[in-house]
Amino acid sequence: MALVGFIVACASLLLNLWGIVGIAGLALSIVGFVQIKNTGENGKGFAIAGIVIGGVSVLYGFYTIVAAASFLNWILY
Repeated sequence: MALVGFIVACASLLLNLWGIVGIAGLALSIVGFVQIKNTGENGKGFAIAGIVIGGVSVLYGFYTIVAAASFLNWILY
């Protein structure tokens, strides 16, 4: 699960869609991290990297929404 979350989080850097893909990568990475903590398996680095990249992608998506709204507000008024 951590590897899937990492891959989705990395894909969210290319295909942001206002942070939705980043949220999916973040959620999958968190689930993978919890599973690794409970079972003691490998992949903790992938989970942490997925959490960081997913969080950055979500913040970038939020920034994109705010910037677009500000730009539209500037154009319309």
